[in-house]
Amino acid sequence: MPSFQTPILTGKRKVEHGNENLRPEYENAKRYRVESQSESDDHYWMVQWRNHQAKKHKTWEGDGVLVVLSSRATLYDSTDGKQIGTGKADIPLSDGKLLNIGGKDVELDRQISKQEYLSGTCFGTRSVVITQPVQETIKRASAKTFIPPTIRKAKPNIEHSNQSSSTPPFTPELLPSRKSNETPQSEPSTAESAKPSYWAVNWRKLQSSNKKQVIWEGDAFISCIDRKITMLSEKGKIIGTSVCKDHQHNAGNHLIIGGKEFLLLNEVSSAAYPFDSSGKEIETEKHASPSTSVPLSNRYVPPTSFYAVPPRPKKPIGPLHDADAENAVVMKAPTKEHIARYNKKERPIVPVVIDPILAHKLRPHQKEGVKFLYECVMGLRKHEGQGCILADEMGLGKTLQTITLIWTLLRQTPYAGSGPVISKALIVCPVTLINNWKAEFHKWLGRDRVGVSVCDKDAAAAKTFASSPRQQVLIVGYERLRSVIKEIKTCGVGLIICDEGHRLKSSKAKTSTVFKELSTLRRVILSGTPIQNDLGEFHSMVDFCNPGLLDEYPAFRRLYEVPILKSRAPGCTTKELELGEKRSAQLSNIAKSFVLRREATILGNYLPPKHEYVVFVRPTALQLSIFAKVLDPNKVDDFVDYNSTAESLALINILTKISSSPILLKAVMDKNHSQHNVDDLRRANLAEALQLIPSHSQIEDLSLSGKMIALSRLLAYIKQETDEKCVLVSHYTSTLNILESFCKKKNYSYFRLDGQTPAAKRQEYVTSFNKTNQRTSFIFLLSSKAGGTGINLVGASRLCLIDSDWNPSHDLQAMARCHRDGQKRPVFIYRFLTAGTIDEKIYQRQIIKLGLSNALMGSDNSKANSKADSFTRKDLRDIFRVHPDTSSNTHDLLECICEHEYEDAPDDGVDNSNSDSPRGFITASQVNPQKDVYKVDADYLEKKRASLASLGEWKHINCLKEDVSKDIKDDILREMVYKPKESSNSTKGETEQILQAADSEGLQPVTARSVPGGTISFLFERSSVSVEMGLGEDSSDQK
Repeated sequence: MPSFQTPILTGKRKVEHGNENLRPEYENAKRYRVESQSESDDHYWMVQWRNHQAKKHKTWEGDGVLVVLSSRATLYDSTDGKQIGTGKADIPLSDGKLLNIGGKDVELDRQISKQEYLSGTCFGTRSVVITQPVQETIKRASAKTFIPPTIRKAKPNIEHSNQSSSTPPFTPELLPSRKSNETPQSEPSTAESAKPSYWAVNWRKLQSSNKKQVIWEGDAFISCIDRKITMLSEKGKIIGTSVCKDHQHNAGNHLIIGGKEFLLLNEVSSAAYPFDSSGKEIETEKHASPSTSVPLSNRYVPPTSFYAVPPRPKKPIGPLHDADAENAVVMKAPTKEHIARYNKKERPIVPVVIDPILAHKLRPHQKEGVKFLYECVMGLRKHEGQGCILADEMGLGKTLQTITLIWTLLRQTPYAGSGPVISKALIVCPVTLINNWKAEFHKWLGRDRVGVSVCDKDAAAAKTFASSPRQQVLIVGYERLRSVIKEIKTCGVGLIICDEGHRLKSSKAKTSTVFKELSTLRRVILSGTPIQNDLGEFHSMVDFCNPGLLDEYPAFRRLYEVPILKSRAPGCTTKELELGEKRSAQLSNIAKSFVLRREATILGNYLPPKHEYVVFVRPTALQLSIFAKVLDPNKVDDFVDYNSTAESLALINILTKISSSPILLKAVMDKNHSQHNVDDLRRANLAEALQLIPSHSQIEDLSLSGKMIALSRLLAYIKQETDEKCVLVSHYTSTLNILESFCKKKNYSYFRLDGQTPAAKRQEYVTSFNKTNQRTSFIFLLSSKAGGTGINLVGASRLCLIDSDWNPSHDLQAMARCHRDGQKRPVFIYRFLTAGTIDEKIYQRQIIKLGLSNALMGSDNSKANSKADSFTRKDLRDIFRVHPDTSSNTHDLLECICEHEYEDAPDDGVDNSNSDSPRGFITASQVNPQKDVYKVDADYLEKKRASLASLGEWKHINCLKEDVSKDIKDDILREMVYKPKESSNSTKGETEQILQAADSEGLQPVTARSVPGGTISFLFERSSVSVEMGLGEDSSDQK
């Protein structure tokens, strides 16, 4: 009988008790610590566990091993040996007892011994690792083949019996015994005789058995080679391995490998089997001799490393995108100072390249803008700080430039291996633009490249943004930011973008102070109108993006603001002029480092032409009568000299409403009655003025206002003669109410967007208006305060500004809604002004304010070099004057030579006295051209002319002259200009008609008094220079 050889243990076999040479090497360090403790109170149990459930029919989620030391219990997963939870066990323990360990419900199944626990057999297919010297393993490998004992008695093999005292290495399966009549050399084992097989399978994670629907998660392949099952994904990646326990497999069989369930579909050939991750096809391995064992490693492998995904190979050091590719946009490399400050670990420097997905969509000026933004936020410019102001005019694509900057900083860094420059970005904007920003991200980058959170209703989005690394951009409104600042101030925001950043013009406002809680240094302001009123606003914006750059405001005011304003005042001394110009040049030079300003004229190569008109409309007789009642000269003196500023502002508001439509006075009357301001009504003579309005007047009646009459005629022409759509902009919702009632009366289809429109509906209205035709949506009623910034209304090609605001930026923003990327038609913009009224005074002040902004921002339009930036007391008194006999008071102030109306005026007619001009309503009997036009303070007229000098760029058209239509480019306005009624020429001979035409050439224009209300009396016209070029697909719809 051949000598007996100790069989090889399987993973389920217990370790021999009496063998002192066996010392298990524990795979779990926590179990190793358990072994070293006292065994008196140790308990080991096989259990079932689940998460706590409240449902009636509870199910167990898995098997586990419970180790109890004294009263301390630890629960392990029997599949992978990972610790699930710890807690206190209720002693004594018994079969079927329920416990709660670490929030898990546990049911005791059966108790096991400590040796079984330490052997690892209770942990599924995991094996005991026996630490043996390498020499002994090699010696054992040279032993004879195992021969099972037979009934015959034979002399035992001494050599093998000596070796039986030591246990052979552990292998996954017990090899089958041979038959007694077979020789070990001639008959291979069952494992050797099994042929390799390959199968296509479906797989899923283990699920509870009570699920009604079986859902498979993916496809894979398995191979059964040498009693070893290997699972590969479709790409050849090894998912798991196990021991093959069945000799035969059939289609439809279920297998469980590594915590996953597999369904065998069909057997495939080895050629159809995929490649492994190294690119080599998995082939059948040659079987080693059963007596040969592979030396086992002594190194301890922790479970977390054993089951972890193999580490990815390190990428070679280099830029994320090819810097040498054609049309690649490469950012500025770090300077020596930057490297010394930010690259202390001496990492390799790599180029930062704009993603080609965005680079090929950027226009030349946008590429320059992205480079400027990148250099500023990275600290590569001259100034101290990492902030900047992008002050491009509306329509130049500030949104796309900003998205490109954010995407570049989120993905790249100039120092290899240090991670991206930022991990999160915050965009703060008006609530109307929140959804527009989100749509722009999805448009240019898609929905999957960057995680965008929108915080417009509650703080849940802010909390998600702060806690989730996948949410990289948060878009929030200025008002909402104050309520969510606590959630995001510690999440590591690396970049702040403030859209329409001119809202930060006051450093003491709540909107500005909330940013002080954020420690972010990289800050960008986007604003098409950075300077709106004075240099103090500019200082607040600069101090936000680059704190301390211009020092504190008192020092800035003393050093820059006061000298500059003095130099621009009329009558300044030579010394003040020189000092002011010097300080203005210094401030402009500093601003160039962090302020980028480009004008919309550079879009001439990409957009259709734009025609702008300032339309002066003759007021109706009713409006003039109401003005005469309200502006009683005796009572106006009281308002200017004695009353408070609030009362004067209230009177200005009343005059503005009368200029728009007298019907608005009823709302003012009702408001004052509700607030018991009867005295204010009496002083303003509103009660008497309201009696002049016809009692049957309705809100939709536009015949009460000259401006509204002209607007109704314009809309009628557009509706009948074209298929274009129109945007009507107003600063007052009361004016929008009148226009909405008019649209209903005329059956004009329309959308309306104002402060009452839900934020979720605003972008929906804009999108619908842009995509539909005139029949579906003819008019878009827009409130300049709610939707005058940022939105794109390229579906309309005509825009009418009904009333003006004292802040020129509001009007400029509103008028830029149509002439933007994506516009296919020539754009016509009409600003309606009631001639001779407060409308013109507001417009004149806007021109003065724009002169200061253009001078500091370096605009080419600053050539006029206005010398006046604010109104004097005489200007404020002039606000309450109405000029009923002028076609355009603004043009009269210019003393423009285009009309040659006053070239023969006597020089001695000018009154150089400093007496104040009369205030209030000027009646016809008081008008004396010689005294009213020429006997005015000469210095005052000189100042007005200087402040309005920029209007010289416009074409001036007196619409009361005959045959003036040929000078107007707009076909619709050409049809609307005044045409005097002529007697029929049918009875006149040809000679008489020729003589009459010759005589009419030298006639003076018709006077303003002789034309009805609603007549267009004067026009300022300006057209953009357009170069016809093809509009590519990539150039559309940029903001």
